[in-house]
Amino acid sequence: MIKRLLLLAAAALVAVSVGATVARADDPVATAQADLQKLVADATSLHSTVLADAQKISSDVQSLQGSSANRQTVRQTLQADMQKVQSDRQSLLPAVQADWTQLRADLQAVRQSKTGKGQLKPLVEQANQQLAQERDAVKAALQAAHQAAQALRQSLQQSGHSKTTTNPTTNP
Repeated sequence: MIKRLLLLAAAALVAVSVGATVARADDPVATAQADLQKLVADATSLHSTVLADAQKISSDVQSLQGSSANRQTVRQTLQADMQKVQSDRQSLLPAVQADWTQLRADLQAVRQSKTGKGQLKPLVEQANQQLAQERDAVKAALQAAHQAAQALRQSLQQSGHSKTTTNPTTNP
């Protein structure tokens, strides 16, 4: 549900920024600002989705730990969770990469027009800080999920079950 709301909000922001881009196509500063907003919206959507997936892995591991679930159930659950992380990342990452490429081209156009450098620098720095915080949160959540999965594997080994093989860490 949260993912859908985030995706709808991102889509609305994209629609608004695309309209602004079309309206101001002759202004390289406005175009760069619109593309920066689109990049932030798409990257936030990616980070939020992967963060939610990582948290689901952690909660699934916690629910499985100490339960009477067999090795196959544990393995299937964790593999399904990992596949969800990978598929979400694969579906959302290309938009972020395309936004980044477009923003670089637009920033080059701003440099060539020699206008608006002072307007864009604080916006770009703010976006970099926001995205860095989001990346750090996703990285921490994925590391926590990985550690929880390792603890689950150890508890299964101690209880006489054999090792499960999943690796829930992936960079966003």
